[in-house]
Amino acid sequence: MRARILLAVLILSGAVGLTRADDKPLDRAELDKRIVRIVYESALLGTEIFNRGGHGECARLYQGTLSAVVPMLDHRPKLQTDAQQRIERAKGLNKAAEAAIEMRAALDEIQNTIAPPIKKEPALEPKDTKEPKTTQEPKDTKKVLWDRLGGESVVKAVVHDFALAALEDPKVNFTRGGKYKPSAAALEKSIVDMISDVSGGPFKYSGKSMKEAHKGMAITDAEFDALAVHLVASLKKFKVADPEIAELVKVVAGTREAIVEKAPAPTEKGTKP
Repeated sequence: MRARILLAVLILSGAVGLTRADDKPLDRAELDKRIVRIVYESALLGTEIFNRGGHGECARLYQGTLSAVVPMLDHRPKLQTDAQQRIERAKGLNKAAEAAIEMRAALDEIQNTIAPPIKKEPALEPKDTKEPKTTQEPKDTKKVLWDRLGGESVVKAVVHDFALAALEDPKVNFTRGGKYKPSAAALEKSIVDMISDVSGGPFKYSGKSMKEAHKGMAITDAEFDALAVHLVASLKKFKVADPEIAELVKVVAGTREAIVEKAPAPTEKGTKP
C-alpha cells in the first residue's frame, strides 16, 4: 500500500512541475486547471483509502499532494499560506485520521477557491465593413449545457462537493439508514456520467434506469427535495450561472416520478352501522 501511495504522489508531483526544456511556461489559468484536477483526484482516492480504514496512508497521500501543489500557488499567496498552515497543524496532531481531515480541508479549500468559473463569451459585433449587417445567428454555435456548466473540471468538482454534503445529510438519507454503502468514487462517477449524458457531455451513463436503481428504497418527496437543495448549493458554490442551474434542475426534476415511491393510497374503510 505504501508503495502505491508513493507512486501516486510522484505522479501528482510530476503532473504539476515537470516540463520539457523547450516547452513554454504554463499561464496561470492553465496551471489553475491542472492544480484543481490534481487536488480533485487526490481527494477522491484519499476518500476511498480513508473509508477502508487506511488513515495513515490517506494522510501521507494528502501531505504529498499538498507538498507538490503548494509551491505552485505563489500567485495566490493567501491560499498558499492557509494550506501551508494546515500542513503544519496536521503534523502536530496525534491521530492519523485527524491529520488526514485537516489536510483534506486544505485540498477542499484549494479546489473550491480556484475551480475555473464559467467564462461568459462576449457577443460578437459585426465589423465596420461595406457588407450589410445581419442579425442571423451562425448555425451550430450554441454551446451544449455540459460546456455551459463548465465542462469536466467544474462538473466533477460540483459532484464531489454535492455527494459529500448529501451523504452526510440525514434529511437525504442517502444510505437508507446504513442499508446501502455506495463506493464514493463509483457514486461520483455515476452522477458525472448521468449529468454528462443529459447535457451533451462526452461521458455516457450505462447504469440501471432511475426507476430500477431506486426500486424498494422508499424515497420520499422530502428526501428528493433535500437532495436537490444540495445540488443547487454546490452549483452556486462553483459559480455556475442561474440559467444553467435552472436548466439542469429541470432535467433532474423530471426523474422525480422514477425515483420517489409514492405510498399506496389508503383503502376506504366501511362505516359501522
